[in-house]
Amino acid sequence: MNHFRSIPGRHANTILCLAAALITCAPCRSDDEDPELRKFQGHWEVTDLVEDGKVIAKQKIRELLPSGGRAQIIENAIIFRSPTDGKQGAKVFRIEPAKYPKRIEVSTSQGKDSWGIYQFDADKLVICLTDPNEAARPGDFSAEAGSKRMRMVLKRSAARPLATKTPAVAGTQKPQPAQALKGLTDVDLTKMLAGTWRLNDNAGSLFVTFNANGTVTTVREYQELRLFHRSFVQTPISGGTWSIKNGQLTAHVNRSVQIERVNRLFSFSIRSVSATDLIFVDSLGRVACAARVQK
Repeated sequence: MNHFRSIPGRHANTILCLAAALITCAPCRSDDEDPELRKFQGHWEVTDLVEDGKVIAKQKIRELLPSGGRAQIIENAIIFRSPTDGKQGAKVFRIEPAKYPKRIEVSTSQGKDSWGIYQFDADKLVICLTDPNEAARPGDFSAEAGSKRMRMVLKRSAARPLATKTPAVAGTQKPQPAQALKGLTDVDLTKMLAGTWRLNDNAGSLFVTFNANGTVTTVREYQELRLFHRSFVQTPISGGTWSIKNGQLTAHVNRSVQIERVNRLFSFSIRSVSATDLIFVDSLGRVACAARVQK
């Protein structure tokens, strides 16, 4: 199951990272608009975990999971810290509360990561997930051997810093976490954003390049099926200028294949940025993640 392989033990990122529909995906309303999404907000800790019939001990949960089994949910994003390199990361999730059982889908910058069902039980959140490439969406909350499912119980916890692991070898330099906005100036953010970032969606990949001279371009990569192989075709989408002010990214589009976007301003609130990941919120209140391609 691919979504268990990001750290040793096959238990990692998916467990807390309920994952990523990017800015071009189906919209998720902000928690101010969606009472169901509001229930997810806050700090959570995994207290019980069963994977494919195997009960994971609480000590192993703390050792194997990002942030020691703890995460913070903001809008439709899960904020966590990797236990291997100490870097902060985020994924986003999409819910369908009108279905029975209630549905949840988890994605990463590489595409859909897992799907499953969820339910709230007092101050606890119960989730059952599986890999969409290997099994059908769970219809109940069982995770017996051979089911290829993972069931976790998360309990609300007090706000506290997300844990990092100390390097095992003495003298090894401690990994640096991703940069949050605190302490970063607009000049710092401008320098850190310069480069090309990739956002994936159902149509393919969107590459956004922030140039140091203040210009920005976007290119769409489509995957086409041709005789006996897949071909990736890149098509320029738009261009314009960009700037940062008070942690807000503003792009002015002056050319685009979509005429209605020409001469329009688009703003995004930056949550955090690192050498590899960018977390931001679009104008509709959706949290998104982008992966750096090159600097």
